[in-house]
Amino acid sequence: MATAVQVNVHTYATTHVATNLIRSLKQLVVACGLNATKLVGQWQVLENGVATWLGSRHLERLVLEIYPTSTGNLIRRFDFDIDYGYHPSGDGDLWIDPDTVAYAIKKSGELPKNCSYDILAKNSSGRPDVAGWTNGTFRSTSGLTRRSVGATVGGGDLGASLGVWK
Repeated sequence: MATAVQVNVHTYATTHVATNLIRSLKQLVVACGLNATKLVGQWQVLENGVATWLGSRHLERLVLEIYPTSTGNLIRRFDFDIDYGYHPSGDGDLWIDPDTVAYAIKKSGELPKNCSYDILAKNSSGRPDVAGWTNGTFRSTSGLTRRSVGATVGGGDLGASLGVWK
C-alpha cells in the first residue's frame, strides 16, 4: 500500500511541476514583452518533454534564452534548476510561487526591442527521446552574471529554483 501512495505522489508532483514550469516560462515571456505565440504553439510538446524527463529524473535544467534577433547573442537567460531531493520526507504538498518569477522579471531589467527566445532543456545522459524535441546548443553566457532568485515550484521531493543571467 505504501508503494502505491509514493508512486501516486510522484506522478502528481511530476505533472504539477511540469505544468507550472511551463506556466512560469509563459509568465516570463509575457512580462518581458516577448511574443507568447511561439510558446503557446509548442505548449504540448514542451509539457510532454518536461513531464517525461521529470518522471525519468533526467531533466537537470529548463532554460529560457533571450536574444536580439539582429545579433542572436544572449542578453538574458532564466534557468529553472531541478532538485529531485527537494523535500524527501515531504507529505506531497504541491505549491507554486509566482512572486519568485515576478521578482526575477523585475530584477532582470528591461529588454531592447525586437528580441526573440528559445527554450532548451539540459538533461542527463540516457534520457528518453520525446517527439518534437531536438538537440540544441546553449548560447554563451560570457559577460553575463548569474543570480539565484529562489524556489519557484515544488511537489513532494521534486522542486525547481530559478536563476537569472544578465
